[in-house]
Amino acid sequence: MNLKLLKELSEAPGVPGREERVRDILKRECKGLFDETTIDPMGSLIATKHVKGAGKKKSPSVMLACHIDEIGFYVRHVDDKGFVRVINVGGFDTRNLLARRVMIQAFSGEDLVGVMNPTGRPIHIAKEEDKKKVPEINDFFIDLCLPPDEVKRKVRVGDPVTLMQSFTELGHCVTGKCLDNRVAAFVAIEALRKCKKPKYDVILAATVQEEVGLRGAGPACYTA
Repeated sequence: MNLKLLKELSEAPGVPGREERVRDILKRECKGLFDETTIDPMGSLIATKHVKGAGKKKSPSVMLACHIDEIGFYVRHVDDKGFVRVINVGGFDTRNLLARRVMIQAFSGEDLVGVMNPTGRPIHIAKEEDKKKVPEINDFFIDLCLPPDEVKRKVRVGDPVTLMQSFTELGHCVTGKCLDNRVAAFVAIEALRKCKKPKYDVILAATVQEEVGLRGAGPACYTA
């Protein structure tokens, strides 16, 4: 198994609407495997392998569709202390966001690493009723550990933010970020490497914006 590719796909950032880094990996892997590769208006990657010897005759086709975006955030505000506030894209269980490392793909062109936490007292001095509260997304801030003026110079409203999690082998399994969708892209690519002489036109559709309403899948069917 090509774990190097799976690791690369898992760790690449790609919130809905900003999937370009994941798409670039797949576009690279598609070279030599497909007869045609295009990017549709939504940003989905559409790659087609034609039946050999079919001539001008229209062949039936099979689509392997997999979404490549992940749940994440966008910057909505940078306060005077340099703390970054975000809005979520996709659903989160906020109990899993405490003290999480995140990466901002910043306006400056840098990947800025920070720590996400909710406002309020730390647990060792919090009141009992506060310990029972589940924080909301609006309660969280990101600390980049940089001076406020530097944060404001580098970060803009609308910059995408992703969780950071290392891809790790655990026995006969792996753990990592957004494997629910990136595994599908990985399986599709690896399957098509083995598909030397397809009986039908085979289409890979690496679709965008699934996490915010399946927005890329429908248009991809018409593009293909």
